[in-house]
Amino acid sequence: MVEIKRLKTGWFVLGSLIVLVTGFYAYEFPLKSYIAQKNLYELLEGKEGIAEEDIQIQKIRKDYKSARSGYVIYFTVKESPLDYCYDYSFEFDDWIMGYVSEGTIYSTDKIILREE
Repeated sequence: MVEIKRLKTGWFVLGSLIVLVTGFYAYEFPLKSYIAQKNLYELLEGKEGIAEEDIQIQKIRKDYKSARSGYVIYFTVKESPLDYCYDYSFEFDDWIMGYVSEGTIYSTDKIILREE
């Protein structure tokens, strides 16, 4: 009788651990990535007047290297010749903005369009 009770407790602990790990993963990666993407659309539409359909996201990755622990979004804008790299921090709720040229990231606070 004691063995069955111990076995049930083990399964309960294992099941709880699986639920916790799955919940953490779902929150930390897909949900935060989606939030960062939506914040990018809001930032560019509000600050630059660029519509969501004019933004082509190349990739979104979690930023493990900096203490900001946010997400880095690489994207292009329809009327711009440059590729952009914006780093969003959930902790500070702010952006580090830049563009990529020949593999180097340069700081910028606006989108550079073709006619400029």
